[in-house]
Amino acid sequence: MKNSHLVKVVSLLSATLFLGGTAVTVNVSAKADKTTGVRVTKITRNTHYQKSTFEKAHPKQGVTLYSNRYLTKHVTTKKTHAFYSTQSVRVVKSTGKTATYRYVTNKKGTVKGWIWTGNLTGKQGKTTSVSNKTVIAPTTNVKIAKKTTVTPLKKTSSDPSVASDKVSVKIISDAVSNTNFMGLKNVATYRDKINQWGTILKNHPNAWDAWGKKEFNKGFTHESIHRIVDQDYTQSYQWYTYDIKVTFASGHTKGLVTQKYIQNGIKQADEYINAAKY
Repeated sequence: MKNSHLVKVVSLLSATLFLGGTAVTVNVSAKADKTTGVRVTKITRNTHYQKSTFEKAHPKQGVTLYSNRYLTKHVTTKKTHAFYSTQSVRVVKSTGKTATYRYVTNKKGTVKGWIWTGNLTGKQGKTTSVSNKTVIAPTTNVKIAKKTTVTPLKKTSSDPSVASDKVSVKIISDAVSNTNFMGLKNVATYRDKINQWGTILKNHPNAWDAWGKKEFNKGFTHESIHRIVDQDYTQSYQWYTYDIKVTFASGHTKGLVTQKYIQNGIKQADEYINAAKY
């Protein structure tokens, strides 16, 4: 792993700590993207009405259609201008704000989904039925952040160390799903990689000396190499325990955690784990 590559990977992870974002949309002919931004926590009203015609409020812009009323996947369409609808829902998002979405289709039924009413113009037809029963959104492991525990790790090896090697390592324990945590895969794998990385760092502080001098600069000291490994480990640990398990799971973020960042985190951890010789 070259120095420039290290900086690039770390920069990608650092960006997630400070920058929010909006979900990136794709062409309607492409596969729907998973939405990792603000999520729906519940539906408080479901209205059915006579078939009504709506137009895009901004004809030149694409409009986002969600594949379900919990707004977990979406596509965009620019070509469709007229939509037909017989149903709408009022949702409460994780930010606490409410919004109304209509289920729409185009004339041929080839384009369909839920659209925010602010993106449409037109008059709704006569209401035929209304349900005010609150429906809680089906989410995966939303409360898992409260179950996450960390245990300080003590050094058990006899490997020599110096004062600067004394780092804080805590083993992360939780029951997070590895197949679907808030729409993400491999989150448990990432946790395990961080734990493995930290265990090596704590017990074998000299494990990266040879690799560091070869990859970075022959003049790098043990202390400087160890500091790089420690800083990157600490950043990944904090990113997992705070951004993924607390901020994201609590719904206080827009696009902060994505599958790409999870995979980049796993890749970075693997590079350090595989480079360690002890």
